[in-house]
Amino acid sequence: MAKKKITRTRKKGISELEKVINGPAQSNDPNYRVYRWDQSLREALKERREELGITQQKLIRDSVAQFLPSLVQQLAELGICVEDRATVGPSRVPLGEATLKALRLASNWTDLPQTLLLQAVLRLATRGNGQEQKRQTKKK
Repeated sequence: MAKKKITRTRKKGISELEKVINGPAQSNDPNYRVYRWDQSLREALKERREELGITQQKLIRDSVAQFLPSLVQQLAELGICVEDRATVGPSRVPLGEATLKALRLASNWTDLPQTLLLQAVLRLATRGNGQEQKRQTKKK
């Protein structure tokens, strides 16, 4: 049986996301997940939750509803997206030690996978917006 081709455009993906977020609230028990967050985020969440007098689940739900659609849109503008899942496949690329080290450091700092960071950088570098990157020359 042939695989079904899945195609998603940025606009359609955002509208689907907003439908899920703005859909009817579900009152069932929460699904628990474990995430590795630094202490400052945990403390900020606790302070904000106490300030608003709401549960952690409501704070997370409201934060996702308010910020996730625009965050996804901004990430797509940075090149962190895949428009057509059917075209995703492996690519063998040459990377120097300095490039690998830079990607590793950026990944450690952002907690995003190196492959995602590299993809975003390459999408930014290959944008067809008519603006060529100008080489900067050093004055001697």
